[in-house]
Amino acid sequence: MNLLVGTTAGAFSLDDPSTPFIPNTRINHITRDGSGWWAVDGKSRVHHDGDMVAAGPDGVALNCVQVTPENVWVGATSARLFRLGEDSLVEDEGFADAPGRDRWYTPWGGPPDVRSMANDAAGALFINIHVGGILRYDERGLSSTIDQDSDVHQVIAHPSQPGTVLAACARGMAQSSNGHDFEYRDDGLHATYCRAVAIAGDTVLLSASTGPRSNRARLYRANLGEWRFQECREGLPEWFDDNLDTHCLGVVDGAVFAGHGGTVWRSDDVGETWVEVVSGLPSITCLA
Repeated sequence: MNLLVGTTAGAFSLDDPSTPFIPNTRINHITRDGSGWWAVDGKSRVHHDGDMVAAGPDGVALNCVQVTPENVWVGATSARLFRLGEDSLVEDEGFADAPGRDRWYTPWGGPPDVRSMANDAAGALFINIHVGGILRYDERGLSSTIDQDSDVHQVIAHPSQPGTVLAACARGMAQSSNGHDFEYRDDGLHATYCRAVAIAGDTVLLSASTGPRSNRARLYRANLGEWRFQECREGLPEWFDDNLDTHCLGVVDGAVFAGHGGTVWRSDDVGETWVEVVSGLPSITCLA
């Protein structure tokens, strides 16, 4: 087991949290595939297994990276989507004309982002626009799914159930069983503003709070398909002092991890109990 932790000052391995393997930069996202790991950083660079392999265009910040059997996808600011070429990022032309694009927005008036991505067991790519809903990208092209005003903060897909897609939204957790139609789930939550979501076996982990600048955030768990969320209390703070953010939940070899502030917690019973495994890191931005 080797948890990778992205922070505002570099990327660390839980096996050696004292030495960053990507130093001196904010890490925006890390993900794994069968051959290793990928990361994008605050200097608009793409890394594979520690080596810088490409850089984004000037003025573009890279937010997330997703590996599919055919491509390495990179989501960026101004709602731009790139594929990794031989040694550079190539913009996806079809995404520039994505359905509904002229209605994408942010609450503060800035340009929207590609915030997170996931691909399901059937090979469809799901692209989270903040704010613009979730687009499905498959052999038929791009199609809209969830209401664009859902304010999606993270999308994930079940690793073995095609079409099972979950999203942490400002209205609660959204769930789809066919990759197109979504229903909201919030039973048991103290509030519906959700930022992070993960799947561990048949259990869903979800962070929820009262809003974007909340000091009352909490982690929850629910059985997949039952959707009665229960608080994760034992070993965790009663309240997180701000949101447990997008990409800050991780699952490695059956263990579940949560990162917040400079601390990482681990659960070996899918969220029922937790232990602190490292603290004192720079502010955590993502786990893989």
